[in-house]
Amino acid sequence: MNAATVSTITRCLLHGALALGLSSAAADSVTLTELPAPEGYAVAGVANIAADGTVIGVAYPDGLVVRWRPGASPEVLGGGMTFTLDNITPLISKDGAVIATTGYFDDGGEALVAAPERWIGATDWSRITGTTLGNASVFGLSSDGNVLTGSAEPAVPPPEGPWPQLPWSWTAIAGQVELALPADAFSGQAWAASNDGHVVAGFGEPAPDDFTRYGLRWDDGTPSWITDANGQRVGQAIGCNSDCSVIVGAGVDGGLGDPRAWRWRAGEGLHYLDLPEGAQADAVTYAFESSEDGNVVVGSYVVFDPTLGPTNHGFYWNADGGMRDITLYLADYGITFGAADWVDLLVNGVTPDGRTLLLNGLDAGYQRRRAVVQIVRDDWIFADGFEGIGPLRPAR
Repeated sequence: MNAATVSTITRCLLHGALALGLSSAAADSVTLTELPAPEGYAVAGVANIAADGTVIGVAYPDGLVVRWRPGASPEVLGGGMTFTLDNITPLISKDGAVIATTGYFDDGGEALVAAPERWIGATDWSRITGTTLGNASVFGLSSDGNVLTGSAEPAVPPPEGPWPQLPWSWTAIAGQVELALPADAFSGQAWAASNDGHVVAGFGEPAPDDFTRYGLRWDDGTPSWITDANGQRVGQAIGCNSDCSVIVGAGVDGGLGDPRAWRWRAGEGLHYLDLPEGAQADAVTYAFESSEDGNVVVGSYVVFDPTLGPTNHGFYWNADGGMRDITLYLADYGITFGAADWVDLLVNGVTPDGRTLLLNGLDAGYQRRRAVVQIVRDDWIFADGFEGIGPLRPAR
């Protein structure tokens, strides 16, 4: 068997409509494809996925950016030392044209300077221009690749610390723009942005000695805390769709709020996502990304193992079926990937159509494992053997 192992099973269910003489039946097809490490590197992790299934990640120990295009061998693209934020960076736009990460540059000082850099249109890396703050890291990229977000040190740090992390957004026209913090926040980071840059989302921390991450959003630069229906602050915002009409984020860690992941959708407000069956009652949950319509959300939840301590288990949530542990979901289709003895397994990303998931894990032998999962729902396959026309089944 080659390095990319594929497991597929189709489960067919009869609709009541079939009993009425109609010709269609429901069938869910789930396929898992493992991604090989690039040649010359024994260890690699994945972080994000584009709409066509292109995956971006990092090779260890050098921290070089790696790209997996569907059906092709992985490419090492170079870039910055992205291993500093595993599972989050590097970033890729949904059309796959822009890749962003944090690079380290020699500006002639005593230490290297951290600054975002981009890979655009299959060219080499270029450091962003128009920066106004100090050492900066990139954590977010808009769907179209035109807006970057992150955090940075002050341009002139105070003589006595601690100093805050300052949230910012960047476009090629406006350059780096510092985002204001609420009066009751000390520090913050920006992790997501709409394509037009009018909405940015991330988190704020209340005080120099309080590192609790509470969700923040900026509307045309004006900050506001993200709260639930009871006015309680929620955990950090992590991702949003193309116009930030859907924002997802994490539960509050440390017992200072609701530990559940959440989804905010324009016109509906904020809803917490229930825990997967069998999860510990107080498990902190992280929603990393949603489909464009918000009907699919992926992420991870914390499980405390008596031997390993806190470990991460991935989840897959959809509006029809609710919350599922990703390992148990795959097992329903005869796919074995992830197990109780794995150290970690996260669902890092999902394509805008909600059909392809990105998994990143560490197995029981402490080996990095990477995979994409394709889900074809019952409205794309028919019992007569003809494929429906859908996101993964183009018209011919």
